[in-house]
Amino acid sequence: MKKKLVIAIFENDPLNRFIYQKMLKPHMEKASVYIFDSPEEGLEKATEVDFDIAFVDMHLKGECFGGIPLSQQLKSLSDNTRLVAMTTLIQQGDKERAESNGFMKCLEKPLPFFDLDKLLEGIIYN
Repeated sequence: MKKKLVIAIFENDPLNRFIYQKMLKPHMEKASVYIFDSPEEGLEKATEVDFDIAFVDMHLKGECFGGIPLSQQLKSLSDNTRLVAMTTLIQQGDKERAESNGFMKCLEKPLPFFDLDKLLEGIIYN
């Protein structure tokens, strides 16, 4: 039996969190999904659960961490976590900054509904 994917989404915008909940609901047979509105909450969970994929808002706000420092903390907890940066509008230098900080990809959000399976496969098998 294939292991369920463990997906974490770090997003402080309530509308985007709602969209991700609806978007990922049909995938619950294949994945355990955690959606965090603060980096601190997600880091606490990351000490208990090994995330396969973490989608991180590059401009995430928190008391101690933003999106890029959070990614470094997640990597220190698990080398196996694949990181995907998200931003509302990809600007010049965002993809390079994301890649130089350990992200596999930099995507505009919200994530695309129509190609979620393809996106997840591309991340897992990349």
